Amino acid sequence: MGRFSLAWRILTNAAFSDNVTQLLSAAPTTKPTAEIPEKPAIPVPPKPARSEAISLLAALQREGRFLDFLQEPLEQYTDAQVGAAVRDIHRDCKAVLERQFALRPVVQENEGEKVDLGANPDPGMYKLSGSISEQGVTRGTLVHHGWVATRCEVPVWNGSPETSSIVAPAEIELDRV
Repeated sequence: MGRFSLAWRILTNAAFSDNVTQLLSAAPTTKPTAEIPEKPAIPVPPKPARSEAISLLAALQREGRFLDFLQEPLEQYTDAQVGAAVRDIHRDCKAVLERQFALRPVVQENEGEKVDLGANPDPGMYKLSGSISEQGVTRGTLVHHGWVATRCEVPVWNGSPETSSIVAPAEIELDRV
């Protein structure tokens, strides 16, 4: 029925007009809702899990050959040969630790100097030894300054699940064909 026909019928038919008036004045029983079809969620594949410890070991190996050095039997080498190798390993591994953790001493004083700990020293920050009294002695000699990581930026790994525990891949030199 067109608009004009509907309007004419309302004007000329009293019963029809009453029905339309009643329908228009009644409160709706439910709120009209526009049905928006839900888009199917695109499944996101989970990132392969890898321990940050393995990522750290991988960086130490890749940049400083750390594991190669530790796993190598040293009995066959002279102290001079070991010492020469250690310099490069030390420098390169130290650079990895600095870049990822920015290690700094917990206590700034030099080892052997007297240190005041204050009241109730935190056992996570200070390892106390010697004669510990009930009175809470808060002064002692610094034996080791400790280390604190001022940042933690272990690289995010993005390999396959099959390689999540690989610290260093096997290196293969291909033959010429």
